[in-house]
Amino acid sequence: MNAINLAAASAAVIFSLTGAISGAVLANSAVTTVNTTLLDTIRASAATTPPPRASRAIAMVGTAMFDSVNAASGLAYDPYAYAGGAVSGLSQSAVAYASGYTMMANLFPLLSVSLNTDMNLKLDSLNLSAARRAASVALGTSVANAQFSARAADGAATAQIPYVFGTDPGDFQSTNGGGQPVLPSWGNVTPFGMTSGDQFRLGAPPALGSAEFIADYNQVKALGCGTCGTVEQQTIAKFWADGGGTLTPPGHWLDIATNLITSKNLSTMQAARLTAMVGASVADAGISAWDNKYAWNVWRPITAIQNCGMATCGVAGDGTWTPFLATPNFPTYASGHSTFSGAGAAAIGRFFGTDAVSICVAADPLSGIAGERCFSSLSAAAAEAGISRIYGGIHFEFDNTQAIDAGRNISQFVTANNFGYGAVPEPGSWAMLIAGLGLTGAAMRRRRDGRIATTR
Repeated sequence: MNAINLAAASAAVIFSLTGAISGAVLANSAVTTVNTTLLDTIRASAATTPPPRASRAIAMVGTAMFDSVNAASGLAYDPYAYAGGAVSGLSQSAVAYASGYTMMANLFPLLSVSLNTDMNLKLDSLNLSAARRAASVALGTSVANAQFSARAADGAATAQIPYVFGTDPGDFQSTNGGGQPVLPSWGNVTPFGMTSGDQFRLGAPPALGSAEFIADYNQVKALGCGTCGTVEQQTIAKFWADGGGTLTPPGHWLDIATNLITSKNLSTMQAARLTAMVGASVADAGISAWDNKYAWNVWRPITAIQNCGMATCGVAGDGTWTPFLATPNFPTYASGHSTFSGAGAAAIGRFFGTDAVSICVAADPLSGIAGERCFSSLSAAAAEAGISRIYGGIHFEFDNTQAIDAGRNISQFVTANNFGYGAVPEPGSWAMLIAGLGLTGAAMRRRRDGRIATTR
């Protein structure tokens, strides 16, 4: 398929997916509409948007919306990259649309025409005066373009470098017939909040033949083969798989945040801030996970189980073993899913001031899995996303646990140093927490409304 046909087909996917739900989200927040469109764009661009690139896009769209809406709401928070002053008289919704869609058009140039068309339809629905619309669009587009230009040389464009496979037991081997692995240099991409890609690098994985390696090897061998797991374990594996053509693992956490924006009735400013916190956290989680992957270059379970023996691994192998899910073509340690999930859950928890946020997570509509899974805490959802990779037969437990902790630490660092986050949740967040306990939040809502005006 040539570039023109790909753009047309992708645009059709975007409009078919967003058209059915745009009415539902538009009434709540422009930010949710942008987020939903971004996830549909990631789905439509699956061939060129693996999880690390998806996480970068999520961060860039989110931080652009945050900076522009923050400027339009009186700079209630410390800007992320914006260096100008507050701009009065603008529409926060129009600013969010302009910054979010402009950034998407920059990131996905094949879809820029359809994205710009969609943006103008959303702007039309606001019924603004010509002057107010023009000023709002000018701020949003300038912020997005400036941020996009600032990251032009961040290393993302040159991250697909040649890779030389190792030859020793335990070394990563191609899982797709010898093809080059995904983005070996992504760990060198300029972070969004971390000081460097290796700031949260994990220690060495367990040695072949160690008690930990043998225990984790036997676990994935017993639970993760094509016919091994229980129905529930296989459902969990498929639910969180988020493979090509879906919203991707980091996108699942943007989707969770977007649903909370609606259910908690966040203002446009709050929605932009939550989106940016999640975006920067999962983007740096991706950079850190890929730094680990190519620092340690550890083989996947399928390679280990098919090639291990008592002499090399201290445990018998099985040359006929195959995993329940298809194995991604990049090293196993550490799990990207787990790092993304630890970071996404922690970012949402930091925004609301608690991990005890009850959520019901929907499966990706293109995954072939119906329904949703509900959790009483964000960390519980992250833990299930992590263990899903063992149930799928594509990760060891030692890939998972430390990665969730690393993701959490990454998010705590990123959100403590950006987006004006303090030790006490913002007034609007306190109101939501009080309401969740069955207490009155009226006074706190008045405080929130006094600080962050919600404007059309």
